[in-house]
Amino acid sequence: MIFSSYPFLLQLLPLVWVSFLLCRRWGMTSAAVAVLLCGSTIFYLSWSWHDGALLLASIVLNHALGRCQQARPSRRWLILAIVGNLSLLLYYKYAGFLLGFLPQAVHWQWALPLGISFFTFQQMAWHVDLYQRRPGTTSGLARYALFVLFFPQLIAGPIVHARNILPRLRAGWLGRPLPWTLGVTLLCMGLAKKVLLADSIAPGVDRLFGAAASGQALNAVEVLTAAFGYGLQLYFDFSGYGDMAVGLGLMFGIRLPTNFRAPYRSSSIVDFWRRWHITLSAFLRDYLYVPLGGGHSGRLRQAFNLMLTMLLGGLWHGAGWQFVLWGGIHGLLLGAAHAWRRAFPPLPAPLGLALTTAAVMLVWIPFRANSLAVAMNMYRGLLDWSGPSLTAPASLVQELPRLELVTSLPWALPVLLVLSMYGRTALQHCLALRDGARGLLAGGLLILVLKTLAERPDRAFLYFNF
Repeated sequence: MIFSSYPFLLQLLPLVWVSFLLCRRWGMTSAAVAVLLCGSTIFYLSWSWHDGALLLASIVLNHALGRCQQARPSRRWLILAIVGNLSLLLYYKYAGFLLGFLPQAVHWQWALPLGISFFTFQQMAWHVDLYQRRPGTTSGLARYALFVLFFPQLIAGPIVHARNILPRLRAGWLGRPLPWTLGVTLLCMGLAKKVLLADSIAPGVDRLFGAAASGQALNAVEVLTAAFGYGLQLYFDFSGYGDMAVGLGLMFGIRLPTNFRAPYRSSSIVDFWRRWHITLSAFLRDYLYVPLGGGHSGRLRQAFNLMLTMLLGGLWHGAGWQFVLWGGIHGLLLGAAHAWRRAFPPLPAPLGLALTTAAVMLVWIPFRANSLAVAMNMYRGLLDWSGPSLTAPASLVQELPRLELVTSLPWALPVLLVLSMYGRTALQHCLALRDGARGLLAGGLLILVLKTLAERPDRAFLYFNF
């Protein structure tokens, strides 16, 4: 079950929301927590009972360690919690990658539990905050479980801090104004990004990367088309999910952080990482980069800290050398950007925008490729300017329901790139509208989305793989 599916939109969400509104009407805070817990549990179990049991066990054990920390504050409880969560992540996500270093190949196949990278990071951050005695981090098991399980952000973020969520679940939560029209409109705008744009780009992008994975040599036009196509697919898919998560949270009176702020509008790679996957960037900064010394321990040490942070950020996304390459390139780009800023004046904004966009799009290649060899094969294709044959014959917008006028993938990408760069964010659009206009926009988009879902199967969000 995913947000962009009939079972979620027409069954689970209405049932949970109506039940929540009844609890709100009668001022039953504990019952509202129970409703959201049940709805979130059903949502996760619809994917896998095994994964659900693992997640629930993780929640109970982490909360028990947290209670020990509260009763007898000690660094050992923090170390035990961090080691325990990292061990879980290593076992499920990285065991096969690490076993590949052994002299004799050991085959390791274990399905990756959905959202494990997100819920382990959130719980580790909770233990750090608890150890540092930050206000708003203590809670009973039910509210702590809801903080981890809350279905809008459970699978693919945004990564939230307990200190920002738990205080909102206490007395007075149900008495605050409920911006449900804003939430519903954001949900529908996110659905439109995902279903009408990202899912429509996907078949053409998949064909190009699939051709490279099969060993076929792509030319430069095909490689650039694949790179820019995937970069736009990922943006509309992931930012669409983020809009849905924030919108769903608002429907239940819980404000989740924004994860994207027009990242392809960035004029430098530093600016890009302030706008892309904001909550992960903040997590890596606060819990890794700053403790390592950040940028206050000399230029070489700063470059090392940046590289290590981005390498680990790459590995967080997946266990493979292609993710190491992706993180390493971003580490080099960030180091170079800081060195340039110390030695030279900033680039003109248009030039900075063009260079940043080109660099980011090209570096998406190893992120999408299923191996390092495939990524290198595609990079070699950048040297071949023999002609725009395009291995994937079907174009991006042959499948876009509302943009049939654009007839080929290379011509369609600039249109979508402009959409991603300019104008307001979805949240800014919603805030600028009155309730009546929001209703018309949400209704129109929802009809288009439901019609499109009836015509083709829904596709899982890309970040579900991480």
